[in-house]
Amino acid sequence: MEKIDFVITWVDGSDPVWLAERAKYVSDSDTKRKDVAGSARYHDNGLLQYLFRGIEKFTPWVNKVHFVTYGHLPAWLNTGCEKLRVVNHRDFLPENALPTFSSVPLNLNLHRIPGIADRFVYFNDDMFLVSPCGPEVFFKDGLPCDMAVMDVIPATENTAYWHMVYNDTIMLNANYNKKESIKAHKRKWYSHEYRKNTVKNLLLAPFAFFPGIYETHLPASYLKSAYEKAWEDNFDTLSAVTQHKVRSNDDVSENFIRYCQLASGDFAPLNKLKTGRFCNMASKALPGFITSGRYKYLCINNEVEGEPFERTKAAFESILPEKSGFEI
Repeated sequence: MEKIDFVITWVDGSDPVWLAERAKYVSDSDTKRKDVAGSARYHDNGLLQYLFRGIEKFTPWVNKVHFVTYGHLPAWLNTGCEKLRVVNHRDFLPENALPTFSSVPLNLNLHRIPGIADRFVYFNDDMFLVSPCGPEVFFKDGLPCDMAVMDVIPATENTAYWHMVYNDTIMLNANYNKKESIKAHKRKWYSHEYRKNTVKNLLLAPFAFFPGIYETHLPASYLKSAYEKAWEDNFDTLSAVTQHKVRSNDDVSENFIRYCQLASGDFAPLNKLKTGRFCNMASKALPGFITSGRYKYLCINNEVEGEPFERTKAAFESILPEKSGFEI
């Protein structure tokens, strides 16, 4: 089996050293903007250990787990774990990009992490494995598993995030001709895997350009070579974005590279809405999603305190009660 690595980015937004350095570079107006550098962007949801427990229990085949951090670490993390590699921002970001208080420069440069495998899966720290996953959930025949489904971007919010989505799509169209890409990989774009979502591709087929790509907000599989090609073809833009200290309306995210994999046909069709789900912690259905075995992975967003958090933690504890080798 080809080596497959996992990458997790994490920040401790309560670290006084980190807060002091952020104050030197980030304006008060930016910190007051929730979508740019508000405290929610750096919140630790208190469930990270269950991501590591899930990795050990449900994907024992993983080669290495690269844990990307500013320098702070969870108190419970076992840095001596054989499969763990702690990666500091300075280990792979160019000097002119340090320090950064945005995940965007980090995610655009994951391929520069020393020793990272040619195939890797990127996890936000709010994504969790909740049932056994074979390598084929992430890669098939050496290609990233993904769903090539077009979508229409809703122009409803003037936030840094949505500007980034628009920019990713603009960059995709600047790099690939939609009609040629889909014609060359027709079976992948109209795969039965996507079920009813295939209708979106049929309805949006007349457009001469990609109107947008459906975002699942789930773990994403990448080829290191796809990152390298995207950088080779768009060096000036990606280099400029890498130097951003906080989120910006000019950002381009790692999703642009995912889009390039889709447009170039370098992927294997998979209905990620069947293998995973994007959830809200406030949902009373969430514990069932965690414990049922129906899904392989979840993204749990909009963290809340109190009873919703406690029932979510209890659900994780029921399927992952034992410490992993990643914990002291």
